[in-house]
Amino acid sequence: MIALITLLASSSPANGLLQHQRLTTVVINTPVYVMRLNPTSFHGTDFVITEFPRPSLRRVPNAPITKFDDAFQTKTREMFMVMYEAKGVGLAAPQIGLNENFFVYNPSDSKSMERVVCNPKITKYSDEIIVEEEGCLSLRSDECAGQVARSMWIEVEYDNELGQKVRRRLKDFEARVFQHEYDHLKGILCYDRFPPEDREAAQQNINKLLGLYNEDDRLTEPDRDEFEKMIPRSLSARYMPPLKIEEDDEKDESIGGFGGGGFGAGGIKKDGKKEAAAKSAKPKARDGARSDNPKFKRSGKTAFANRK
Repeated sequence: MIALITLLASSSPANGLLQHQRLTTVVINTPVYVMRLNPTSFHGTDFVITEFPRPSLRRVPNAPITKFDDAFQTKTREMFMVMYEAKGVGLAAPQIGLNENFFVYNPSDSKSMERVVCNPKITKYSDEIIVEEEGCLSLRSDECAGQVARSMWIEVEYDNELGQKVRRRLKDFEARVFQHEYDHLKGILCYDRFPPEDREAAQQNINKLLGLYNEDDRLTEPDRDEFEKMIPRSLSARYMPPLKIEEDDEKDESIGGFGGGGFGAGGIKKDGKKEAAAKSAKPKARDGARSDNPKFKRSGKTAFANRK
């Protein structure tokens, strides 16, 4: 039973996992987006970002990490280099073509918050749900961003880069980043969690990505068992909380997360403003502005601010 649903406006600075750059301003229901191209190479490493629908993003299970030697330390350092240069806050091994059970992330702008997560388990999910917009480096397009429901806090177990056992309780933006990267180890993309209208809005650019690879180089669908076990489940007609709010209190001033402008702790409350805004939020229905399908639309003009 969901005890609480916290709703954050998509226009808020706390935009969740926006691993993409908005390259164009969108006005009056006429989206004109440019595909965000990932770098073809990165400084100091041979790793590149694996893009949908390459098979490594869907294959499960991933091999457990058993050696925490110098070679592994080098690998994790290079993954951080790719992550930062691509302007992300997290990167899972399948995203660089390695079917290994680990990921790296940093939910802040401080190197002291870097985390290496090996063989993770999420042992407990909160009933409280936050819905925010997410994108993914492996989807590389602004139009492949959409609303995703995540647990507000989680309890996790994993091995760190030294092979030491770690148990933590994560909340807010760090919990969202961890859940996003954890999904990658289960062959799940944020696209799999989008509601119908966001999937429909992203389909054109999904088709462009599909067109880049032959049938033998594709694995388009997630593992069925892993998909069925997703927590929270994907947004749908049967599970569709309102996704927009009106706030009475002052807007949250926390720094945005994934995106072209840096690696700030998007979603982390600042001076209690976010918490107060959430408590005073007035839910209203989705407006379907991202979709071209009339059945999703409820209102006319919509403008999306240009964000980097």
